[in-house]
Amino acid sequence: MSSSGKTPPSGGSAFSDTELWTGAVLTAFGAGAAWLATGFDATSRPFPLTVALLLSVCGLAIFLRALFSRKHQALPFHDFGIVALGALLIVGWALALKAGAGFLIATTVFLFGIFWLAGLRQTGRVIILSVLIALTNYAIFALLLNVRLPASFLSFIAPGF
Repeated sequence: MSSSGKTPPSGGSAFSDTELWTGAVLTAFGAGAAWLATGFDATSRPFPLTVALLLSVCGLAIFLRALFSRKHQALPFHDFGIVALGALLIVGWALALKAGAGFLIATTVFLFGIFWLAGLRQTGRVIILSVLIALTNYAIFALLLNVRLPASFLSFIAPGF
């Protein structure tokens, strides 16, 4: 009840709830990424499969919590374009890895797109940040954690490069 003594509006039905749709999309993308990860060889499959399944489980938890919640948040229809482009970037990144583009190239392009969507429009700065973050991630996963990355046409330079 608000300070004026009136009950605030409920916010609409469950099917127009932001969290419900966020959970559904995360669950679907996690399931799709898990399916893509099953195509990797046995030594490089566990890490992406685990991350994809965790994404799917977290999405399902968000979906179920929103479904059974009494509070519903209206969908911000004006933000769907940005969300859709972000989702396309994630799918494109996964497909590029599966196609053999290599971790560094796929991740650099993905990060460039994410920074651009986030509003960072200084092209030189975006390229430098994208390359540095991709190289740091490569060093962490491939060199420190010894995670075998998907095969790449640049594997003669470094594995999964």
